[in-house]
Amino acid sequence: MIVRDAEILGRMMARLGKTLTLLSAVLLLVMAAASGMEPELQPTDRDAERERFRAAWAAGGRGDQAALLEAIIELQGYPLTPFLEFELLRQRIDQVPEVVVEQFLARHRDWSFAASLEGAWLRSLARRGEYEALTRHGRGSNIAEVQCHLARADQLAGRTDGLADTVQSLWLVGQSQHRACDPVFAWWRRQGNPRPEVAWQRFHLALRANEEGLARYLRRYLDDDRRYWSDLWLGLHSRPSQTLREARRWRDHEQARLIIETGLVRLARSDWPQAATIWRNVQSGFDWAEQDRQRIEREIALFKAVALEPAALDAIDALPAEALDQQVLEWRARAAMAHGRWDVVLDSIQAMSLTDQASGRWRYWRGRALAELGRPDAALAFASLAAESTYYGFLSALRLNQGLTVCSEDLSADPAVQRRLMRDAEFERALELWQVGLNGHARRTWTGVSRRLSQSELRQAALLASGQQWYDRAIHVLVNTGDMRAYPWRFPLVEQARVQAASERWGVDPALVYGLMRAESAMQPDALSPAGARGLLQLMPGTAQAVARRQGLSYNGQGDLMSPAINIPLGVAHLAELQERYEGAWIHVAAAYNAGIGAVSRWLDSRPFVDPDIWLETLPFFETRDYVPRVLAFATLYEWRLQAEPRVLAANMLPGHGGNAYGFVCTP
Repeated sequence: MIVRDAEILGRMMARLGKTLTLLSAVLLLVMAAASGMEPELQPTDRDAERERFRAAWAAGGRGDQAALLEAIIELQGYPLTPFLEFELLRQRIDQVPEVVVEQFLARHRDWSFAASLEGAWLRSLARRGEYEALTRHGRGSNIAEVQCHLARADQLAGRTDGLADTVQSLWLVGQSQHRACDPVFAWWRRQGNPRPEVAWQRFHLALRANEEGLARYLRRYLDDDRRYWSDLWLGLHSRPSQTLREARRWRDHEQARLIIETGLVRLARSDWPQAATIWRNVQSGFDWAEQDRQRIEREIALFKAVALEPAALDAIDALPAEALDQQVLEWRARAAMAHGRWDVVLDSIQAMSLTDQASGRWRYWRGRALAELGRPDAALAFASLAAESTYYGFLSALRLNQGLTVCSEDLSADPAVQRRLMRDAEFERALELWQVGLNGHARRTWTGVSRRLSQSELRQAALLASGQQWYDRAIHVLVNTGDMRAYPWRFPLVEQARVQAASERWGVDPALVYGLMRAESAMQPDALSPAGARGLLQLMPGTAQAVARRQGLSYNGQGDLMSPAINIPLGVAHLAELQERYEGAWIHVAAAYNAGIGAVSRWLDSRPFVDPDIWLETLPFFETRDYVPRVLAFATLYEWRLQAEPRVLAANMLPGHGGNAYGFVCTP
């Protein structure tokens, strides 16, 4: 936005009341930009501009609209000034005329704030009952609240052709809709809706969304037959074991069989013995289709194998061939290795698809099975894998007593391409957003610009991002460009001084700290998981508070965890506590970091195997089963980055080995 004479705005603000002044100022700013006036560019101090922007953005977050306006005037020509204008418009959205928002959005349609501003504007139009404007601008919106207001506008205007179907699609969801939908839903019900079969669909959507209260509410719209079955479905949802135990008294019906099948498949995952008992009691009283019978028996056999029951192999072998999918074959192999049935391990792998057999995981376990069976071709199986810089490749090298293969590839800067990228307004905006700390907007902007870059341009973009310490962008980009061996950029030494200091203080190998950090957050300092884990080492606030109290560390709430200065000491201290608990066994440390101490305690009790690789491969949580190898492989690559001897995998996966005398190797 361009304002040629800031004094005009100053005089206007002095003359008029605050509300009108801000509104008029917004109009003037936006209309000036719409007129296409160009800024009279002056030499700028970019660091000073960034500091001014940060201060204004923070003030705007406190509702200081005057500070926003002042900064907009001062920061003419700065690439991020439209973000301040966006924030001012958003805060004044109920007062800003339609044309102002319309023109601003037209000029910034591809900016990362556009969807947010448009959503706020459409909601504002709806709240104010400006249905004509809402109809002009909101037809493409996917916001349910807006869609319901549009439907209401159509209803009030008499545009009811096809409206009942539109409203039904809004009603037919698994959760309660926004209260803005209530008026048009009331109109829809007056038309004789919902029909019982439609209410039945929503009933099941609600159960799948775990919205039991909504499901119970929907019973009123069902006919008597569906209401009877709905009570059994609700019983299955709230009292699954009790409901299934009563199932043998039910009459044979499609719904009865579906309830039993759904319940047993679900129950098998948490309590396969009870599922097996109930299945024995109910299978003869119902006319089961073969595919339904097969699905139930598959789930029971599968979770017998997950529990490593000795009878699991017989249960799986009793299944028809079509039930032996990849998941079942994998758990057949895992149950077999747990009980030393290496012939069955080999047979299970050979039954997998060629694609699955070619994976690093099953190539390694094929080599392990061959070795346990005393086959001479075991070394050949390991040798082909040992050339790869992966968890299974490193393990294979250890079993052959060879050096661990790490062959790094360099990425060369291309000054011409980098200059072209830096002249790209959208790319410049992404980097600038990162510099001022608007990281979410920075990533969305990066995603937009990366879609139109070539592979060579993406590589140079990754180098530029890495040079500005935006490490997570470089990490993700280089995977997508296939530069898997660009290890210095894919495994950066983030916050090295802090990591080193914390590692020395608490006695944790820095390579292990880095390996876990890389697996947890991809070096994204503001990473936030769906569960609420935060920062580089993805600490939960409760864990951080407890560690801080025990270790006497600074911690003032979850916001602190986005700061590496707080996150790293707390995370390393937590790792040190786990390291002490598990006597230095990092497969258990990493597993506990991912799944919790309680889960690891259960697994240690139920899987008392000598071989760590078998213990890890047979963990029931797929996430942890993949997570721990990733941490160990990343830690090994960080040993290479830190120019340390590769000891992590040998010490953890081959007890008594103590290290690898051959170090790292690269054979072209």
